Amino acid sequence: MGIFSKLKHGLKKTRLGFTSQMTKLFTGSEVIDEDFYEELEDILIGADVGVDTTMKIVEGIRDKVVEAHIKYPKDVNQLLREELIALLRYEDMELAGGRAASDELQVILVVGVNGVGKTTSIGKIAHRLKQQNHKVLLAAGDTFRAAAIDQLQIWGERTGIDVVKHKEGADPAAVIYDGLQAARARNIDYLICDTAGRLHSNANLVDEMKKIVRVAQPDLKVFVGESTTGNDCIEQAQRFNDAIGIDGIILAKTDVDSKGGAAISVSYVTGKPIIYIGTGQDYNDLTEFDPKLIAENLGLST
Repeated sequence: MGIFSKLKHGLKKTRLGFTSQMTKLFTGSEVIDEDFYEELEDILIGADVGVDTTMKIVEGIRDKVVEAHIKYPKDVNQLLREELIALLRYEDMELAGGRAASDELQVILVVGVNGVGKTTSIGKIAHRLKQQNHKVLLAAGDTFRAAAIDQLQIWGERTGIDVVKHKEGADPAAVIYDGLQAARARNIDYLICDTAGRLHSNANLVDEMKKIVRVAQPDLKVFVGESTTGNDCIEQAQRFNDAIGIDGIILAKTDVDSKGGAAISVSYVTGKPIIYIGTGQDYNDLTEFDPKLIAENLGLST
């Protein structure tokens, strides 16, 4: 089963539910009135699209309905689809391999809370880069948990990539610094740095994260969020972005029964693109994000 097939299979029940609601809204309503817009808001919020993002989308639809002199609800389907895709459309960013034209070391700092699939995403990115014949090194910057160091080491062994690590409780910035030194000494192309996962709820880690950024001077700061957590994922992304300014997003665990709307809000509240989606636990279960897929999962056909 292909990556997109796996994703679609995992979201089948949810997609059918939202398709049914959207179809009823667009074909069952006779006029575009306040009831129509309120129902549209309810459907989007029910799909884990955040309230602020939902208001932004619906207001945009209101304006375009007036501008285009649209009279019938059925004609709003394509309008909404275009609005969502435009909201998610950014200049293409290919994280793994996209900076290959540079001869200098590229540093990727990966952030996200514990349990969202951050380390697994790092392993997938590392594998992807290695398959593209890049030399890769990993740095175990999450020193708050021995399990995090061990997990990254396991991914290093699975992918045949070395891991720079210290003992649990060590200074994370020192680990990253040693990773940088090792990467430069070995002419490494990409250094991927793991980080502690409690920033969103622990103010004491904000300064530590900023210190890591100063030491690493990363080319890319990537937030990993779990698509199934809805508004929690949105809040996490916003807090990490406020703290260090993320450059892009990976949504993990999209192969399970996610409503899909979190993708819209995560990108909207941060103003940053979703680069990849994770669709499983295998090395290759990482694929470029396609905004059209989110629209489809919300029941918006072409």
